[in-house]
Amino acid sequence: MHQIVVMLAASASWTGMPAGQAAPAQTAPVSAAPAPAQPAGPAWQLVCAPAPAASPTPSPAPAPAANQPCSLVQNLLAGEQKQRLLTVIVQRTPQAGHNMTVALPHGVLFPAGVSLQVDEAPEKPLAVQTSDQNGAYTGTAVDAALLTALRGGKTLKIGFTAGNGQRIIVPVTLRDFPAGLVALDKSPLPVAPKPAAPAPAKPK
Repeated sequence: MHQIVVMLAASASWTGMPAGQAAPAQTAPVSAAPAPAQPAGPAWQLVCAPAPAASPTPSPAPAPAANQPCSLVQNLLAGEQKQRLLTVIVQRTPQAGHNMTVALPHGVLFPAGVSLQVDEAPEKPLAVQTSDQNGAYTGTAVDAALLTALRGGKTLKIGFTAGNGQRIIVPVTLRDFPAGLVALDKSPLPVAPKPAAPAPAKPK
């Protein structure tokens, strides 16, 4: 997975505690997140290299330069201050497939994992893979079935559990996704990482 640098704002009303702390899981009803704000313009925007930072208004790239890999990005904002809620990033792979990365806010309960659901299809469970000072991250390869669902769906629902045990479902619109995917697939493939050099032989 490519390293994605994002700025995520923790939501104290969701986590119930400062960022970086965790709480035991509690039985709590599933809660829909407050309706996230959408930046003006297309919901999904093509952002070309360098890798996209999560800003409230990512700049679309109408024509990627030669050998410049791109990402299809949707940033979700919350609250009157339009703070970072989460970021969804779709990228091409060197093998002409696709990966999805989800950048989550601080305070996510790691053991409970993350779920992806397109409309009313079965949920796809994911593990929280890593975290840093900007939030937590998960991701998945986008297989043919998921890609078809994303193209034809209306809403991608991202679920995670807050530090207070409450399950949160964030709706991500799939409006503009098909057109954005067409633009993404016209961008160059990323370069595959070079294999590590073999270790030098130890003298006998």
